[in-house]
Amino acid sequence: MRVGFDARWYNDSGVGVYVAELLRAMAAVGQPAFELVVYEDPRNRVPQLDGQPISRISVAAPRYSVAEQLELRRRARLDKLDVFHSPFYAMPLGLSCPVIVTLHDAIPFLFSINSWPKSWMVKMGYRTAAYRAHHIIAVSGNTANDIREILKVPEERITVVHNGTRECFQPVPDQSELVSLLEKFDVRMPYVVTASASNWRTKNLEGALKVLEAARCMSGVEFQTVVYGPANGIDAVGGDHRWSSLRLRRTGFLPAEGLAMLFRHAHAFLMPSLYEGFGLPVVEAMSCGCPVVTSNGGSLAEVAGQGAQVFEPFDVEGMAGAVVRLLSEPAALTQWRSRALQRALCFSWKRAADQTIAVYRNALAARAAKGAAQAC
Repeated sequence: MRVGFDARWYNDSGVGVYVAELLRAMAAVGQPAFELVVYEDPRNRVPQLDGQPISRISVAAPRYSVAEQLELRRRARLDKLDVFHSPFYAMPLGLSCPVIVTLHDAIPFLFSINSWPKSWMVKMGYRTAAYRAHHIIAVSGNTANDIREILKVPEERITVVHNGTRECFQPVPDQSELVSLLEKFDVRMPYVVTASASNWRTKNLEGALKVLEAARCMSGVEFQTVVYGPANGIDAVGGDHRWSSLRLRRTGFLPAEGLAMLFRHAHAFLMPSLYEGFGLPVVEAMSCGCPVVTSNGGSLAEVAGQGAQVFEPFDVEGMAGAVVRLLSEPAALTQWRSRALQRALCFSWKRAADQTIAVYRNALAARAAKGAAQAC
C-alpha cells in the first residue's frame, strides 16, 4: 500500500503538530506493506523525518492554487499512490485513488472569525471535502458530530482518531527549570497558566482573566498569571494595564519544550474556550501532571474525561473556585495531578498512527469490494 501524505500544511499551528507527529509515528510503525510518500514544501520541510523509511518529495506549487491541483494529480499518478491523505480541508481534486481528509473542527460554521469572502471560500472548501473525500478522519467525537450535522456526512464515512501528545510533555520536573523560568520570564511559583491566541474570542481569553481576577479576590493567595502565545490576544482584551492585579507574565510563543517546562511547575492550566475541535494543550498539560481547569466547549469535556475539572465556558465563579482549591489545598493539587496523568495515558501518536493506517486499509478494501461488485 503506497500512501501519499500532503505535509505542505506543516506549520506552528495545531494542524502543523498533527502533520509532524502523525508522520513520525506512522514512519515508525515499520509495516513492510505500508509505504509512505510525503509531499513537502521545500521551504518548510517537516523536521525529524531524516533517516525514516519514507519517500520525501518537494512540491513548490502554492497552496490553494490551480498549479498545486495539477502537480498533485501528476504526482499521484507518477508515484502510483493507492491512497492520498490530506490533513486539512483543502484537498486535491481529480485523483484516481481514494482521498482521506482530516477535519479538525467546524469553527468556520460556528463563529465569525474571517471576512465574508474568506469565510465563504473556507466553507466551500469544507463542503467540497465532505462531498468528495472517500473517508473523513475527525480528531474528536464532537467534531465528528459537527461534521454529521453541519456537513451532512453519513456516519459510516467518518472515523474518530484522537490526537496524541508530544514526547517532551512528560511529568519529570527539574529544579533547574525553575531557575530558567525565573531568568527568562521572571516567573515564580505559585503561578497559573493560560493561553493567548490570535482567535482570542473563541479561546475566551478575557473570560480566563476574569476567572483569575475572581480567584485572587476569593482566596487572597498571591500567584502569578503566566500567558503564553501571541501578544495580540492579550493586547486586544486590554493589555497589562487592564489586568494589573494579576501580576501578568507574558512568555510569547514557546517551543514545545518550553511549554512543557511551564506546565510541569504550574498549579493549574486554565482553558475556558468556547469551542475546540480537540484541545491539544489540555492533553499536553495533563501529560506533564498539570491540573487542568477547562470548559465544556466543543470537544474539551470529551478530551478531559475524569482528568480535569470541567465547567460551562462563562462559569467564572465555578472555575475560580477550582483554581483557588488548587492554590490553597495541597491534597486537591495532588489529586488533580494524579488524575491528569492517568487521563493523559489515553492519548498517544502511536495509537493515532495505527488507527489512521487502519482507515487507509479500509478505504482500499472498500474500493476493491466496490470494483468487484461492479464487475459482477
